[in-house]
Amino acid sequence: MLRMPMPGWAPVVAAWFTAGFFLLLTVKLVVPALMSGVVAVGALLHWGWSLDPEPLDEPVDIGGGIVLPSYMSGPRSQAWWAIGVLILVSGSLYGCAVFSYLYLWTVSPEVWPEPAQVAGIGYPLAEAALLVASSLALRLANRQLGAGRRRAMALAVAAGLVLLVAAVGLEFFAQGELSPSASSYGAAVYLLASIAGFFTLVVLVMALFALARAATGKVGPVRRVTFDNMRLFWHYTVGQSLVGVVLVHGFPRFAG
Repeated sequence: MLRMPMPGWAPVVAAWFTAGFFLLLTVKLVVPALMSGVVAVGALLHWGWSLDPEPLDEPVDIGGGIVLPSYMSGPRSQAWWAIGVLILVSGSLYGCAVFSYLYLWTVSPEVWPEPAQVAGIGYPLAEAALLVASSLALRLANRQLGAGRRRAMALAVAAGLVLLVAAVGLEFFAQGELSPSASSYGAAVYLLASIAGFFTLVVLVMALFALARAATGKVGPVRRVTFDNMRLFWHYTVGQSLVGVVLVHGFPRFAG
């Protein structure tokens, strides 16, 4: 049974300012668009706070001998499949970025660097290690939450966030001598790095939201949809970032 909050202004405000964000960008009003986006995200967070109610003590009898559970998590939850759809959409968008990188190489291979000019092999290895470690930290957090240890869960999530942000930061540092405006290669590399940065920012917001709910007793071994949503998207972000690391650091070496 899906339990929804009472009607309110939060979803209306979120819809208005989300539309305003995109409409303002079409006329290149960047600052007002960013302000509108901040309001939209704030409204969405306010709305989302009430979307995961506390489970009822007993299943709900809806008549006709049908009894429904009052709370579902994991693959039986509608939120789980919503994140799955989001991941499919995100994957298709990232696939377009990967195709752009490869297409630009086919039409302008001369601007791609020689293998000796690519950032040292230590960078991608370190980035991959940080990304995998962040997923392992999240897996530990999941186990701690299942055992009811919220504090240990929060510490594991915080450690995972540090590792994830460090991996993205290391990629930008590795490409420090590359200019996105100097060539199509530079533009493609920074596109992939920026996508990784954006997805990391989304994970950061989702994780802080989940930690805030955990701190107020709204996330636990049973009431865990918020955490599971964050967990799924986090693991996807790690996988997508690993694809980017292999493409950006491996393809020039292979093609060269």
